[in-house]
Amino acid sequence: MRWILSFLWLCLFCTLQAQDRDISGYWVGTITQEEGGFRPEYKMELFIEQKGKRVSGRSFVRVDNIYAEMEITGSLHSGIYLRLADNNIISHQELEGMEWCIKDYQLLLKVDDAVWRLEGHWQGKTTFSNCVPGQILLKKSEPRA
Repeated sequence: MRWILSFLWLCLFCTLQAQDRDISGYWVGTITQEEGGFRPEYKMELFIEQKGKRVSGRSFVRVDNIYAEMEITGSLHSGIYLRLADNNIISHQELEGMEWCIKDYQLLLKVDDAVWRLEGHWQGKTTFSNCVPGQILLKKSEPRA
């Protein structure tokens, strides 16, 4: 019985700890695309503002001389599971015949040795087809000047 009570207190403590996490800030890393995508890897930045479980902000994806800046919204579940979606393209530069993917993200927050990471998967669509999906790997960082 004592073991069960100890386990329940530990679960409650971990849940309360997770809910206190604020993921607001600047995140930088990469977004990849599986074989068949335009490029296998792109640079990615997220600017996130969290209010309770809701998050909003902007994403910036670039490779070579092309880029897209998008408005994002989503929610944080259990303090560790982040669901995001691109809402619209704010600005972009693309090649002729190319169209940026409007993405849905499923990311996990991982904290190791004071390093905060968001890792997970994405998939998306253009106006004419599904995009080749991939992975996202980001670390929380200090904003650029």
